[in-house]
Amino acid sequence: MLVFLVMILFFALDVPIAFAMFIGAFAGVLVDPSLDMILIAKRAAYAPNSFAILAIPFFMLAGELMNESLITERIFAFARSLIGHFRGGLGYVNILASMIFAGMSGSGLADASGLGRVEIKAMLDEGYDRPFSAAVTAASNTIGPIIPPSIPMVLFGVLTNVSVGKLLLGGLVPGILMGLFTGVIVWYFAEKRNYPIFQRSSGSQMWTALVRGFWPLLTPVIIVGGMLSGMFTPTEAAVVAVLYASIMGIGIYRTLSVKRLYRSFVKVGVQTAALLFIIAAASSIGLIATHQGLADQLAKFATQVTSSWVVFSFLVIALVVFLGCFMEDLSILIILGPILLPVAVSLGMDSVHFGVVFVYVTQLGMITPPVGVIMYVVCDYAKISMAEFARESIPFTVALVLVAVVITLIPALVIFVPNLFF
Repeated sequence: MLVFLVMILFFALDVPIAFAMFIGAFAGVLVDPSLDMILIAKRAAYAPNSFAILAIPFFMLAGELMNESLITERIFAFARSLIGHFRGGLGYVNILASMIFAGMSGSGLADASGLGRVEIKAMLDEGYDRPFSAAVTAASNTIGPIIPPSIPMVLFGVLTNVSVGKLLLGGLVPGILMGLFTGVIVWYFAEKRNYPIFQRSSGSQMWTALVRGFWPLLTPVIIVGGMLSGMFTPTEAAVVAVLYASIMGIGIYRTLSVKRLYRSFVKVGVQTAALLFIIAAASSIGLIATHQGLADQLAKFATQVTSSWVVFSFLVIALVVFLGCFMEDLSILIILGPILLPVAVSLGMDSVHFGVVFVYVTQLGMITPPVGVIMYVVCDYAKISMAEFARESIPFTVALVLVAVVITLIPALVIFVPNLFF
């Protein structure tokens, strides 16, 4: 318990995640002489040495290369040609474009940084409210880490020894549901506020948009289709995504200059180093938690409170949504994921089902004040305050929470696709 109290204290003091966890681990060693400091150091050193973890930097790099190649504009144009003629059409286009890009990057932040800028600018140019433009963009960006490929799913699988492939495919249906539920909110506000209707694209315009976006649109087909067919593993899929993004940026569209390529590698290199440092620190905390039997104690306590995995899941959802207002998604995922999974399994919940629901709920913290990273990105693009965003984003957040409830109550929505292909 002291380990986690120390971590929380240093989190509150705004100490970087990895340092806070290492300090917590050191505090645990000080109060428990039975803990072997050398063993903890070895665990931390070897934890990042995983083939599955290779998927994370490669998916990061693929998303960054696509952003630097200006591919996102082609995706948005294609989505607009399809559904831009409905009332409030750019809201639907925003969601559809994010769902398409989700099949390429696996990161909500990459979606917000690249496609989000295009989406908000287009909506503002057409006269949409700034807060609404930011809110729908933020909500659609949370789809990125759910529809495969997904960086958080890979990380959860690595930390908990759950099949990464099953986790990735488990997010497919929930990601589609996110698009549908947020689309309902767009429909409501579009009718209420009488947002504009644009002229339907002609057949030739739709064909032109398809041709311009053909190669980017093939990306999710190659990545997801390759994993579904068993042609390559999630890690190999990430490498293929980088190779394909490079071919598009350098060979096909010629928008990926040496300067942009260098900038992408440097940015992803720094992000990867920070993430591996966090994984190393998390492994030391995990070793201490295992040594002290924390998971067993928590499982015993949970069974005393409830014998239903459904009730337990809703308690976890409430806890994670609350923590998401004050902690980053990776912090919650790394600290609580390995501890809560054994408890859920002991209550009869499928490990893949719990993993997808848990990862899904951690992503809601990306758009909730005061620490939501995506929230800050879209607020900066839309030039609005956090308070304006918070008021407008409430309906979208409620819709996303409802999706969490649905996929919790109906496990087949999560585990059907993975069981079909594994």
